[in-house]
Amino acid sequence: MLDIEQAAGLAQRFLDERAGPGDVPLALVEGERAQVGSAFYFGCQSAAYLRSGDFRDMAIGVGYVAVDGETGKCRMLGAVESAELDLF
Repeated sequence: MLDIEQAAGLAQRFLDERAGPGDVPLALVEGERAQVGSAFYFGCQSAAYLRSGDFRDMAIGVGYVAVDGETGKCRMLGAVESAELDLF
């Protein structure tokens, strides 16, 4: 079983390897992490918004990154699925 730091590293690598909406680079949001059962969830947002805080840099409709704590497999959740989990 992964710990949350290992899962966070896998989640960030997952984001680094894929682009967000409109090819916007995404990054993990500090403090937005949770474990539910054997899964880890991380909030993410555009790297530009996390640097600037300017709402014009926000990625809209971005969901959580989910990491399977057993396999390390990562996937991006949709905004609706993330909202239903209501973790952050």
